[in-house]
Amino acid sequence: MKTLGLRMGLHAKSMVIDGEVAVIGSHNFDPRSDHLNTEAVLLIHDATFARDLRETLLFDMAPQNAWSIAPRPRPPVLSGLNYSLGKLSEKLPLFDIWPWRYATSYEINPGCEPRPPLAADFAECYTPVGDFPEVAIPFKGINTRILTAFGAGLAPIL
Repeated sequence: MKTLGLRMGLHAKSMVIDGEVAVIGSHNFDPRSDHLNTEAVLLIHDATFARDLRETLLFDMAPQNAWSIAPRPRPPVLSGLNYSLGKLSEKLPLFDIWPWRYATSYEINPGCEPRPPLAADFAECYTPVGDFPEVAIPFKGINTRILTAFGAGLAPIL
């Protein structure tokens, strides 16, 4: 049973190499993680553990257990303007203020085979489930995020 609510948790980057080595870590492959964050990785040389991790990853990534990210349907009016303003907003130095996102999360419909997000029949087999599926963000939380984003720009002058 699916329930809405605030969800929090840790996530890891996990992989299996040659069916023998399991890798579980927090490292993001970007300069910030390389130089600023405290990141960790654990290498486990155990074929049994690696096999179990592989099975878990394949189950979690199965189409019925994972959301797909794909473009939203284009609005019938001013879709080009919406896209352009969204791209302009992404380039702002401190925060992205454009509220209408280009893409969202989709759930595969029962009985459908996976399709690429840009396939002509994608909408026939996928149902949009929102930007943060199964997460109810209260109005107070949205206000906090907005104030944090705006407040970050004021820190140098306060």
